Amino acid sequence: LSTCENRLSHSISFIAIDQINKAKDTDSASALSPQLKEVMTSLNLSAAELALDFADASSALSYVHNGFHFMGENSWEVAYKPCLRLHEAACLASYLNASPAGVSKYSGLIMEHARVLEDKIKASCVVIQTSASNGDTEGAINSGLDLLRQLGEVFPWNISRDDVLLAFRSEKEHIVCNETKSRILNSTMQIDVKKKWSLKLMDLIAPYLFVLRPNLLSLIAKRMVDISFQHGFVPESATGFFLHSYTLINIFDNIEEGYRWEKLALVILDRFDAHSRYPKVKFYLTTFAATWKVPFQSSIVELQSCHRELLLVGDIEFAAFSSQRYIKYCIICGKSLIDVEKECAAISMEVSKLNQMNNTLGHMCIHMMVLELIGERSRDPFALYKGPISNCEDLLAYASDNGLFAIMQTTHLCRLVLGFFFERYTEAASMAEQFRQCHKGLHSLNYI
Repeated sequence: LSTCENRLSHSISFIAIDQINKAKDTDSASALSPQLKEVMTSLNLSAAELALDFADASSALSYVHNGFHFMGENSWEVAYKPCLRLHEAACLASYLNASPAGVSKYSGLIMEHARVLEDKIKASCVVIQTSASNGDTEGAINSGLDLLRQLGEVFPWNISRDDVLLAFRSEKEHIVCNETKSRILNSTMQIDVKKKWSLKLMDLIAPYLFVLRPNLLSLIAKRMVDISFQHGFVPESATGFFLHSYTLINIFDNIEEGYRWEKLALVILDRFDAHSRYPKVKFYLTTFAATWKVPFQSSIVELQSCHRELLLVGDIEFAAFSSQRYIKYCIICGKSLIDVEKECAAISMEVSKLNQMNNTLGHMCIHMMVLELIGERSRDPFALYKGPISNCEDLLAYASDNGLFAIMQTTHLCRLVLGFFFERYTEAASMAEQFRQCHKGLHSLNYI
């Protein structure tokens, strides 16, 4: 399976493994030699990991269970590495299948049996994602920062804009002028395991920091860039370059240099053929620096393709971010609201089938706004959400209680638009002021 080079050979291999797995329930399966059981465990492990690459979490979980069956007892002692990888695949597949209980079960087993810190981190990353998707963004950040401390990367929890300026002031000219495309292309691959995991963890918690601790995001970006140039690059280095461009634009008002750094992030991905990460960085590029450089109309198609591509690689979080930005751009650019509403409904239904509605709370608020703009008040986009939030008021209270400034901004913006559209100007002015207050909480920088 590991030697397959195209989708056809992948399909044939999956069929072959499926046929062999059917024998596990027969009497002959128990008579397999230890060597053959080891082969079957390895095949199912490879199939599970490949299924996850194709974002087929349900099939991945099935292959994992088959792998456990062939592995037998005392697997942590006699086959530690395959057993660890099977549990890591089970943990990730459970998250993608929206099964927090599965994540807790398999991550718990990994924490119990892992021999070194590095063997715990992959499962810990899934636990962090699960916490964030369940609304505990602060807990996800705390867990990520704690793991980074254990890896030797210490960051303060509270940091002001002045702290960010102080950290960058002595290096401003170096940051703006010296890093080049050729240096990236000729750079070495990251070989320090702890530094690799540090970059992966920083990449993981970056979107959560954007929501709750945007000033800390600048220090994270600086550290990601420093590690990459000092110890070598990995695909996650691209996120550090993008986040660094965010700092250049928002703190130093250098749009041109910020845009150049975002382009360099794409160079890193090309350097490693990291195609699965390309949609995420493309979303970053389209959403932030590109808004200063290109018309919104030219970004609509890019955001739509980002949404599809992010779903294909299993990145539910950023698929939700891209869909929200796509709908906003469609409205700004004058697309028919009837057509926009249909797309909102399709996106909501798509995500509900994945049982990932916690990632679309902002989208549901936008959908509600579009429904009110077209005079359709009988439909409720929150009906798909199986939680305590049933309307925009509940959403705003939830976001306020949890410090989710981005969702608060979205809610206030939607109310501002409705107030202005229906000539409720006092309400619109109030929402504009509340939006500004959230803006101060979310971005104490200059980005709009």
